[in-house]
Amino acid sequence: MHFFHRSLDYNLIDLQKYCIEQEIEICAIKMVIAATDIYVISIYRSPTGDFVTFLQGIDEMPNQLYKPNIEIIICGDINMNYLDENCYKQSQLDMLLATYNLSSTV
Repeated sequence: MHFFHRSLDYNLIDLQKYCIEQEIEICAIKMVIAATDIYVISIYRSPTGDFVTFLQGIDEMPNQLYKPNIEIIICGDINMNYLDENCYKQSQLDMLLATYNLSSTV
């Protein structure tokens, strides 16, 4: 089920090959707003999922989408404690996102 305003120009992006139930579940759309390509990606990671598998999926997925001059917005529930400054998972994910010039906001 998809909910979009009728005035938005969007395309669904097939990311099914990156989905592994309970490890990484991901979907995305591409919108064009004011001649700018914007990818909105939604991600879910189960709290019991394997974090390394999740990172591998996150690393592979942008390679399919990434092009110069596009905007990427990733949102979702990754079940990670961002308030714990000593969380090694947080630093690993942040370093991976930085390779795509992305940063986390909580």
